[in-house]
Amino acid sequence: MLLMVEGISHMISHLISLFVNVIASLFGKNKLSILTYHRVGSSGNAIAMNEALFEQQLLWIKRYFNPIDLTEGLALQKAGKLPPRSVAITIDDGYADSFNTIFPLLKKHQLTATFFISTAGLQEQYLWDELVAFTVINTPKRAISFNNKHYSLISIEERHHCMKSCLEEIKYCSVKKRNELIKTLLNETELTSLNNQFLTKEQVVILSDSGMGIGAHTHNHPILMSEIERDAQQEIQQSKSILEGILGKDVHYFAYPNGRYQQDFDDTHIAMVKEAGFSAAFSTDWGLLSHFNLDRFQIKRFTPWHETESRFVLSLALNYC
Repeated sequence: MLLMVEGISHMISHLISLFVNVIASLFGKNKLSILTYHRVGSSGNAIAMNEALFEQQLLWIKRYFNPIDLTEGLALQKAGKLPPRSVAITIDDGYADSFNTIFPLLKKHQLTATFFISTAGLQEQYLWDELVAFTVINTPKRAISFNNKHYSLISIEERHHCMKSCLEEIKYCSVKKRNELIKTLLNETELTSLNNQFLTKEQVVILSDSGMGIGAHTHNHPILMSEIERDAQQEIQQSKSILEGILGKDVHYFAYPNGRYQQDFDDTHIAMVKEAGFSAAFSTDWGLLSHFNLDRFQIKRFTPWHETESRFVLSLALNYC
């Protein structure tokens, strides 16, 4: 029975591999898929991936695709020499699990990734969304009022509902308005502190020295279209300057927070990124890179959530179409 199961599993893997190769040969010439991850592990964050699943996806990437460093992938795509089935890995935000969980797994499987870091987290040791989530989930109060809405917090389900609602209320505000709302929320929940959740400057240096890429992700992780132009430009430039000061070298890449073109950023912000001196910039719009010179400042990425081998691999393969 065990031999039969192993045989079936091998046959399925062979069929998946054939499918990926056919898709790549028909549609994938000189195309780069760029995966985007955020948090990995038991953070409780809504966009956190299970650690075991993340490692399994790394194995699937190695088995069926051609993992490549982002800088190398961009250069080869521009030159028209990108290997088939090429995939690069990116990690957004810069939370502590980037170093404690993701980095060790990348090293274990001899892979690289580029980490896009919001630099306010390096100073405060968290970003605004984690502070909101923490204060709602952990407040001793059994009910709160926030922004003219009342929330019961008796059950954990009610706390999660409140957390998601508060995050949505705050997300598209300017940084100034966001900070005012968060201050109100902290006063209401009677919680004002959060344990360190973010990368340290020393860890950023270690990541870079170990062959990982480091990119900018603004300073405060705002929605750029919610900011006046002067503040948006400052957010973009400040993150670049801080990271370059830490690393002692140029930072070439930028990822737009939230990252959807015409909803979170527009052509005005693309011009700001160019003016700041970045070489390329990345959105979260789904897709891939097929024309570097045309797309270099709004390169699309792919978010891999599927938990089964067949669905993960097939969806990533179909991204080349």
